[in-house]
Amino acid sequence: MLFDVDGTIAETERHGHLPAFNRALAEAGLPWHWSRDDYRRLLKTTGGYERLLHYAEEAGDDPDSMAELLRHVHQAKNRHYVELLAAGAVPPRAGLRELILALAANDIAWGVVSTTCRANWRALWTHTLMPLQLPPPAVVVCGEDVSAKKPDPEAYLIALQRLDQPSSRCCVIEDSRNGMLAARLAGLEVAIVRSEFFADERFDQARVVVDELTALVPAVERV
Repeated sequence: MLFDVDGTIAETERHGHLPAFNRALAEAGLPWHWSRDDYRRLLKTTGGYERLLHYAEEAGDDPDSMAELLRHVHQAKNRHYVELLAAGAVPPRAGLRELILALAANDIAWGVVSTTCRANWRALWTHTLMPLQLPPPAVVVCGEDVSAKKPDPEAYLIALQRLDQPSSRCCVIEDSRNGMLAARLAGLEVAIVRSEFFADERFDQARVVVDELTALVPAVERV
C-alpha cells in the first residue's frame, strides 16, 4: 500500500504548509499573505517553489527577477514547517494508525510516495508518525528522487522499481486528482481519501473514495 503524504497521511497543507508559507513571506518582507482560498487555488500548481513563482505572476510581479528571493522564501518556509511539526501542530489523519497496523497484521507492507522534499517527510515521520509506534515504511520516494512531479507517474514507477513489485501487487492512497492520475499512469489502483483542499476534485479513475482513512480499515482486516 503506497501512501501519498500531504493531505493523505496528515492535513499538512492546512496546518503546516500554509502557515509556514505565510511566516516565510512575512519574514522576507513581502506584502503577500495567503488565505485558505488563495492556497486552495495555488495548490493546482504542484511544488512549493513553483507555487511562489505562479503567485508572483498573479500579483503582477516579474517571477524571473524574484527567482532567487523566492528560492530563499521556500527554504525558510520548509524551516517553519519543521518547527510547526515539532510543536505538534500537524496530527495524523483519523484512522491512519489503525490502517497501517491492520496492513502489518496481514503482512502487507506500506510505503510513501510523495514529491514533497525529504526533509519535510522526515519531520512528519519524526514528530507525527513515530510516536504512533508504526512499522517503518518499506519504501520512501520524495521530491529529490524525481525529475517530474505528479501527475507524472515517475515517483510511483520508482517506488515499484525499488520494491521490485509489479503494479498489480500494489495499490495507492491519494487525496488529489494529480496524485490519482500519477498512480493510474503507473498502472496502480487508487483509493482516494478526501482532504480539505482537494475534496471537490473529480476522482473518476479511483476505485473508491472515502472521507477518512478509517473507512478503509475493514477492507484490510478482511484480507
